[in-house]
Amino acid sequence: MNTIAIDCGASYIKGALIADGTILLQKQAASPAVPNSGEILSPVWIQALLPIVKEMLMQLADGQDEVKLCISNEMHGFMLAYDDGTPFTDYISWQKEYGSISVHGVCAMTILGEERYTEDIRSSGMPLRSGLPNCNLLYLNLAGFLGKTEKQLYFYTLGDYIVRMLTGTLSITCHPTNAAATGLYDLRSGTWNAKLIVACGGENIIFPEVGKTATDFNLNGTRVMVLPAIGDQQAALLGAGLERDGDLSFNLGTGAQVSKLISEYSDDSAGHIRNYQVRPFFDDKYIKTIPHLPSGRALNVYFRFIKDILSKFCNGIEDREIWSAIIRAEQECQHTDIKCQMTFFENPITKETTGNIENISEYSLTLGSLYYAIFQSLADNFIWAAKEIEPDLSKVERIIFSGGIAARLESVRDRIMGSYDRNIKVVVAENETLTGLYRYGNKMIG
Repeated sequence: MNTIAIDCGASYIKGALIADGTILLQKQAASPAVPNSGEILSPVWIQALLPIVKEMLMQLADGQDEVKLCISNEMHGFMLAYDDGTPFTDYISWQKEYGSISVHGVCAMTILGEERYTEDIRSSGMPLRSGLPNCNLLYLNLAGFLGKTEKQLYFYTLGDYIVRMLTGTLSITCHPTNAAATGLYDLRSGTWNAKLIVACGGENIIFPEVGKTATDFNLNGTRVMVLPAIGDQQAALLGAGLERDGDLSFNLGTGAQVSKLISEYSDDSAGHIRNYQVRPFFDDKYIKTIPHLPSGRALNVYFRFIKDILSKFCNGIEDREIWSAIIRAEQECQHTDIKCQMTFFENPITKETTGNIENISEYSLTLGSLYYAIFQSLADNFIWAAKEIEPDLSKVERIIFSGGIAARLESVRDRIMGSYDRNIKVVVAENETLTGLYRYGNKMIG
């Protein structure tokens, strides 16, 4: 049985038909842009996404008698829908940080940060963030959105909702990697944390069963066996080859994480005790990870600035041409005293959510020096995270790079590797998320 892998990322939707580990057909489409504003109850984004995914699936399944369908999705988002699948809310991405918005003098972050929830938050594996589903769900409750309907509501992560709509099946299964990404999961029990759900106002919302059960459906004559959707981070790490204790992963995409495999969960390694988080992986293992590091999303802040300047002088320059010029200029720069802060968003490095450029002298600000400083800042953040994950550098036997930014920016990889023994093994993964989905399918259904 061949495998169809579809990754619904923040920037792109990528799909492939894979047989015996070989990609036979590959497709890609831009993900709908997350609206900067808009009504929470207006499902604009999710209704734009679903046709793209379904069309890609039909193209990849054409001519196949039966396939395994494995889906991964960007994590830390959710939506609410009715029993027939009609959306009640739009998809609420991790980029929507409603948890810090004050409602009647209080915000979700403050409530969930109270001591009575400390142990439950710690056992979720993730510290509080204003864009996590637990905080955003509580905001919906505080702001009165949950009281706008008397109908039964169902909770879905992005991948789970896609599976629900493709199959027409109400009772779909949520994989632990997606459940844990909501901040409403309990690593101790391996299921939802009822106390946190009640705290967030979700006691009357139906949550899917956490598990690994596949669902069958028919698509234009093709039998499709769809597995529970998984988190894109875990899919990428599986595809990149994270498989042993001596591996250290640097995943640089729209967002970025540094991760290491661990064999079991214990409270001593939970997110509140150290800077890293703990998340479910495959084969009953876990990863300790520091996510939300500045990467592609932060780079776009400076890229948009350069592109805006160019647009004032000429039109029609493609993004790839601009990036080529940036990379050439950065490579020609040998040193700069300029410093760039990349923390434009909530992050594990600092409480600041703004960036800056500092230490500019009269003639030092050039395209090359600016991006030299930007790439150095990126690398410094990853090196900091790596030392938090594994302080003993001698225990790192292999570095695994994955994600589009890691593949494109060799100078960032070189800066990171400067902290390690030059004889260490280095892997730069390709198609890691699609490969990971294929391996996930084989683990579940050989």
